[in-house]
Parts: sequence; C-alpha cells; structure tokens
Amino acid sequence: MPSLYILPSLLSHEGVDHIPDAVRLRIAELRVFIVERTRTARRFIRAILPDYPIDDATFYELDKHDMLASQAMIHKVIDNKTDVGLISEAGTPCIADPGAMVVHIARKADYNIRPLAGPSSILLALMASGMNGQEFSFHGYLPIKEPALSHKLSQMSVLALTGATQIFMETPYRNDKLLQQISKTIDPKLTLSISIDLTSVNEEHIITKPQQAHQLSIGKRPAIYCIGKLQ
Repeated sequence: MPSLYILPSLLSHEGVDHIPDAVRLRIAELRVFIVERTRTARRFIRAILPDYPIDDATFYELDKHDMLASQAMIHKVIDNKTDVGLISEAGTPCIADPGAMVVHIARKADYNIRPLAGPSSILLALMASGMNGQEFSFHGYLPIKEPALSHKLSQMSVLALTGATQIFMETPYRNDKLLQQISKTIDPKLTLSISIDLTSVNEEHIITKPQQAHQLSIGKRPAIYCIGKLQ
C-alpha cells in the first residue's frame, strides 16, 4: 500500500538542525512531492540533503487560487499509487498551511498517512510563552480591517481570560499596526507573548510581557502571537 508522508520543512534558513533524521531519511527515498512552491521545496531538500538527486524528483504545486485545479492535480498524483511527500512553504504541513485536501484524497485512495515530527511555529511559540498548553486555540490570520479586527481581538480576550491561550499570526508588514490595536483592545490583565524568527540562530527573539503592546515595535519579521495568562 502506498504512503503519503507529511514532511515538516524549515522555519528559518538557519534552522537546518531542527529537521529530524527521520525526515531526512524519508525524503532521501522519495521522488514525488506535492508542494506549495517548487523552488522553495527544492531549496529545502538541497539544504538538508546536499547529495540528493534533485533532478530525478518530480514536484507538483498546489494552486491556492484554483481549488479545482489542485484537486485534479492531487488525484493525478495519487492515482499513480506511488509514495508521495507533502511539503509546505515553512514548518509542518496541514497546520496553518495547505495540505488537508491532499490528506483527504490520499486517505480515500487507501494510502497510508504518515505524519513526521518537525518544527511548527505555533507549537514552538506556545511552548515559549509560558501560557496554558492544556487548552488553547489557533486563529490563523486575523481580519485586516476594522471593526472586524477589534471584534476578533475582543473575542479572543474574553477566551484568554478563562485561561485558554489564544494564538494567531500576522503578515510581517502589518506587525506594528496589529500591536497598536492589541494595546487598545486586549484586557490589561492578560499577557502578550511574541515569538519572532523562530529557529533562526541569530535572530530568534521571544518577548513575553504585559499586553501594553504600544510600547513594542518588531518591524517586518515573521512572528507568532500568544495572549493568555502565565502559568
């Protein structure tokens, strides 16, 4: 029976050591991949396996803007009944990344589904926050415009006050604008934790402090946000 391997990738180009040997060994055996972007996937494989015969591999790209085209592509790959690797742009596929549809189609085709452990920015941020890891929610990207953004932050503030950690992300160029809105909206009894450039050897930085976020500026850097109560 063929298998679909869910393969975690790099969060930072400096984070090669965060890829487990089990992932390296599996990729070394695979020649067919479903990916978000071929260029990123090839660069990732070269980084962790310099001797991998990259020109012997075939990469199929997911089209986030055309779901029907993506479905047709996935069926084409899965119908070949060969082992396939699923790689996202960063971190773990299917966790705040495309991939669930690939898993669904492969499962219906009687594939073995083989998730492999590796870096996840969401879990790393939660671990570093010191907040409740028994009960938490991930919200992905928040609304861009008002009043939807303030409404969402208010909802998360209420949930965080119950003790459930609230986790979300933002496009880097909107970080500082979001921080200003957090300072106006989130209950002052809560704590804000921001994990920046996770797994980067020189740039990783984790800030955990009372939510007076107007005092913060992190610039255009990839970040994961947690709000909640410290344990």
